[in-house]
Amino acid sequence: MQIYRSREVGQSYITSIATTLLATLHAMWLVIRIRPQVIFCNGPGTCFPLCVSAFILKVLGLGWSSIFYIESIARVKKLSLSGLLLYKLRIADQFFVQWPQLQKKHPRAQYAGRLM
Repeated sequence: MQIYRSREVGQSYITSIATTLLATLHAMWLVIRIRPQVIFCNGPGTCFPLCVSAFILKVLGLGWSSIFYIESIARVKKLSLSGLLLYKLRIADQFFVQWPQLQKKHPRAQYAGRLM
């Protein structure tokens, strides 16, 4: 099963709006079809549309997924774009970082040490 990316590496932010909308619609269909109880993700371009879709369904009372986001261990000083969006929009039920300095910058995040 393929999950569409919201943005390819190097893709402009302007054109990524259309690809993100397409990926979100596809992810919505997948979440409705599969009905996952838990979504674990760690930051690739496929993560954001999937989490947004599950969140929208939850807000509408049609959702059933708990969303756990684990920021990549490669992110030492700042969050990835996916992580930043999920953190700022409060979409993830649990938000984990793997470096203590990131937890200090983002107090709602939980520092969990090395997870991945």
